[in-house]
This record gives sequence, C-alpha cells and structure tokens, in this order.
Amino acid sequence: MKQKPNILLILTDQQATHTLSTYGAPVARSPQIDQLAADGVRFDRAYTPCALCTPARASLLTGLYPHNHGALYNTGVYLRFDEQQTGEGLTAYPPLLKQAGYRTGYAGKWHAGIAHKAEDVGFEGFSLPDYGSIRTETGYLQHLKEIGQAEPKRHIEFVAEGGPVEQSGGNISGWITGTVESSPCHYIADCALEQLETYSTGEEPWFLAVNFWEPHAPYLPSEDYKDRYDPKTIREWASFRDNLTNRPALHRILRDSIFPGARDASWENWALAISRYYAQAAMVDFQVGRILDSLKEHNLYEDCLIIFASDHGESIGVHGGAFDKGGMAYEEIYRIPMIVKQPGNQQAGESRQSLVSLFDLAPTFCQCADTSMDNIDARSLWSVLENGDSPGRDFLLSEDHGHRVPFGQRILWGTRYKYVWNLSDTDELYDLEDDPAELENRINDPALSTVRREFRNQLHKEVSTNGDRLGPQVKQMLQEA
Repeated sequence: MKQKPNILLILTDQQATHTLSTYGAPVARSPQIDQLAADGVRFDRAYTPCALCTPARASLLTGLYPHNHGALYNTGVYLRFDEQQTGEGLTAYPPLLKQAGYRTGYAGKWHAGIAHKAEDVGFEGFSLPDYGSIRTETGYLQHLKEIGQAEPKRHIEFVAEGGPVEQSGGNISGWITGTVESSPCHYIADCALEQLETYSTGEEPWFLAVNFWEPHAPYLPSEDYKDRYDPKTIREWASFRDNLTNRPALHRILRDSIFPGARDASWENWALAISRYYAQAAMVDFQVGRILDSLKEHNLYEDCLIIFASDHGESIGVHGGAFDKGGMAYEEIYRIPMIVKQPGNQQAGESRQSLVSLFDLAPTFCQCADTSMDNIDARSLWSVLENGDSPGRDFLLSEDHGHRVPFGQRILWGTRYKYVWNLSDTDELYDLEDDPAELENRINDPALSTVRREFRNQLHKEVSTNGDRLGPQVKQMLQEA
C-alpha cells in the first residue's frame, strides 16, 4: 500500500443492495458503481450498526456503537442537537487524519448528531446543519439559475401515511420536473468536483467525504430519469404478503399505524414507487461516475483508496408493505452495499463474505493514513481486504433504540443465522440460508434450541463487554429462558 494515499468516501442514504447490479439486482442497473466493484473488493455481508441516519453516521465518525456515542435517534425526531452535551469528549476520525497531514474535505448531507455540521469535527467544504434542507439552500438555488432550470415541481403518486401530501413528512414517491442536472445529487457532485480540482494541485494527501441525500425518500427522480425502469418488470417481493405472524408487535404498529397508506397499497402501486426509487438510485450512480472520471482525468484514481457505502437500507414494500427503516431488523434494512477499491486496485474484482460493519471504515481510514483510533468498538478492514481467507468476526452486532416509537433492539448475525433480541417483545431467529426472505420466525422452534442458546449466550457476551447498559437485562433474559 502506498504511504498515505488519497482517500475518497462516497456515502449514499437509505440505499438497499437490490438497487445495484453488482449485488445481483434483477432490475436496477448501476454501471458506474459496478466498475468500481470490478476494480475493488465487494463486501457481501456488510451491515449498518443502526438502521437510522444519525446513529449510523455518528458510528461511522467515531467507530463506536450508538450506545457509546450517545446519538441514539435521528436528530429532528427524539434527539435535539445540544453542542454542550452531544458528542462531548468523543474522538472522530477527521482530526486524526488532519494530524497525519491530510486535508479533510466534505460535500453533502451531514445528519450525524454528534456535532452541528461537518466543519465542527474538522472537515472543510459544504454541509448543512443536522439533516438540512438542500432544496432551499442558497447555493443549490444559485446552481439552478446558472444552469437555466426552474425550481423542480413535484408530482406525487404515492403517500406512505395515506393522508394529505402536506402531512407526509417526505414519505412519498413520484417525480419532479427538470433534468438530472437540477437534482441535489448533481449539485453535491459539483461541490465534490470543485474540491477535487483544488486538491489535485496540492502536495498534501487528502480525504474527501461525498454524502448524497439520495436515494432516501422522498423518491422523486427527475423527469429524464423517472421512466428508466418499467414497473411491470419488478417482481413482487417474496415477503410482500407476509401477515407478520409471530413477529414483534412493533412491526404491526409501524406498518399499520404509522404508514397505513403503504400497508394498503397494491403491488402495482408499490412497483411504481420502487421504479422511482431505482431511478433515483440511477441518478446517484451517474454522479458517482462523474466523480470517478474526474479522478482519472487528474491521474488520481489508480492510487486512491475509494469506498462506496450507504448508511442503511430501505424496506420499501417488504413484509406486508413496510416503509422506511428502524424498528424492524430485516436484511433489506440492515444490509448495506460496501465496496472498497484499494490503491493499485489490489484484489480487484474479489468479494468477501466476512461480517463487517459500516463503522469499521473509521479505523480503516486511520490505518491507511498511518494513524489509529483508540478505545473503539470497530475493527479495521485491512486484514480481510488483503486476505480473503482472513477469519474476521464470528458474530456481528447492531442495535436500535427506536424510530417514531421508542424501542430496544439488538441484532446479532452469525454465519447462517440472525438473532434479534427485542426488549419486552417477541424475539426473532431467522435461518438466512434456507429462508432469505425471513418469512418464518423460528425463535420457538425446538429444532433450533441449540442455535437459540448459542446466540443468546453470545449476545450476553457482546453487550457485557462493550459498555451496553442493556447487559443486565440480557443476563436476566438468559436466566429466565
């Protein structure tokens, strides 16, 4: 590995793996990201530490589980940013990279909870406080004027809550007027390209984080992208007619009370909404291509460490018409794309089955920069990157503290099975090999009693050693089982 190579992180929001052809998507296509995967290593079992933007992004910055960094919920829902408390005493990776001689650039969405905006943890560039309203931001509006396009107008086709559009909170799909050049993702790519132009003339190594708001809802692709996918080609999800038998009550609450419009939608309605989601993901893929092309034009691509990932996935119609994320631990929500292109394109075109987490990227960046992070929960990816036979983890833990409805949940993956501990509710155990759609909760199956005991013991070990305050509750659960 070249000493202190440049590092590019491209992070999307709420992107399921079935939006990417490199992950075997039957309909969606992603030629630019596919090419990156061909030059790099694709992780097939990468997961988010929490399927919510703020906790996941704070974990990515710190290498800590949410219960250790404290940003448990999305800012704007339960969590209000308080610069005197949130993030106090935490170490994020940008200052460490700066100490190692890096310029640390940023472009796009923030919503990380532990600081007001990206500049507060050592980045330079463009971000908005908390989630940010990109479509009303001054620079974006000026961008529209410069390219001669009017502010896009929304055409709504689907409202997840089922009520008036103005009360939807953005949980909608449809399309907007204008071309891809008028989209927020194009504007963010432009911001990134400006930074790359500046960095290309300097002698310092650089780290650049490009954070797209898309393909997160609202699913509103631009007019020139909206019909890219025919809804008739999108086959009904295997779990679409799931009646949620033997599942936690929260699953029904989220579906029936929070998003009744999504629950009652026909597959034809869903297929149209999914086609818009895929179109919006295709817009992001186009922007990724623009950024990678710029690296190649400046002869920076070959020796750059490039990572593509997302903060979490999206349910979008699975398990009886679920919408959004949080509260349900299904694979579509927790499994994320993660592609790592190493300097020199080492191990190009390979894939890994190792259990890895989004927050593992923080110590990976630091190791690449010849520095390190202390007292963290994450692990650097370098060993499994360089050696496909590296054992990696036997188990991987994630957590959830509630979204819209407060809740306690711990998720533990093994090689084949997944165990979900739901505080004060029905636990879940899925055989991901025989039942990839997670249609049967086998928590009470006598045939898997040994597996259940193994996972419960492992969960107790995990939460007892990582500072999780739920450790005593898990111990009590084991005694009662």
